[in-house]
Amino acid sequence: MIFPGGNLNLMTHSQIESIDGATSTLILALDTELYPRDVLYAAAYVFIDRAYVLLDRQDSRYVVRFRAKRPIDEATMRGMAGEFENELLAQALRARVAKANQKLIEDVTALAIGGATARGGGAADGLVDLDNPGDDGFVADPGGLGAPWTGEKGRRE
Repeated sequence: MIFPGGNLNLMTHSQIESIDGATSTLILALDTELYPRDVLYAAAYVFIDRAYVLLDRQDSRYVVRFRAKRPIDEATMRGMAGEFENELLAQALRARVAKANQKLIEDVTALAIGGATARGGGAADGLVDLDNPGDDGFVADPGGLGAPWTGEKGRRE
């Protein structure tokens, strides 16, 4: 593969910078042009149940430091690096799909919210009475569903 400028050391993927089995730490480096920052955050978030994750940026690369919450061996840490790379791809695709469908998401949300209003074209009895709102903007609660639960053993008073 030929890289622009003939630089064979150009980083085009993630790269394991270091692995330390004694401290269960792993350091990865990523080219900043490869993934948006939001994708990096989302992928890192998936790992916070298994490791302490620190994100940093050095020049044209992101540096991701993992320290496992429980002792793990080097093979498991290498597996974690592979899982992180896969998660980066999954999050990048998820972001792309959300961006491509943004208008549809907004339209469906507007319909759902509109269905809660009396004018929304949904049910005849909306949750929000736009013509005669109460103090809170909602219709009356004849069944008392909004009343707070207090008293002994969860009974309403």
